[in-house]
Amino acid sequence: MKFRGHAHRSMDAKGRLMLTPEYRDQVYSDSPDGCVTLTIFEGNIVGFTPPDWAILEEKLTSIKSPSRKLRNFIRIIISGSEEVSLDKQGRITIPSYLRKSGKLDKDVVLAGVGDRFEIWDKREYEALLEQDFDDVSDELAECGVELPF
Repeated sequence: MKFRGHAHRSMDAKGRLMLTPEYRDQVYSDSPDGCVTLTIFEGNIVGFTPPDWAILEEKLTSIKSPSRKLRNFIRIIISGSEEVSLDKQGRITIPSYLRKSGKLDKDVVLAGVGDRFEIWDKREYEALLEQDFDDVSDELAECGVELPF
């Protein structure tokens, strides 16, 4: 099972956010103690289960002789990460520095993206949906992905 779909959610003043039942099931299937690693990327919060975070972190830290820009990127991704646990109500608490970095307010969108989920400010996510994606089919084809529709 992977993270899929999206859901509109409300985050409380303490930064607590209820995951969907499907996301909770995925978290618990990969992490019996309900842990998730959160980090910031492209203006939103990204959540990984421990096995997927470990894979990403290993890949990032094993890059040989990265450029200064790439080192800084890796530094931001890893040093900005935080492991959080689901509470008994199935909520995660997003640390204040991540809420600030992600410009998160009360209304957010959870978006499943395969091996991870993203937490977006509702307005930012709606703006993303308004983008024109007509030209991505060529890029996908270059990557060997042909869409059947």
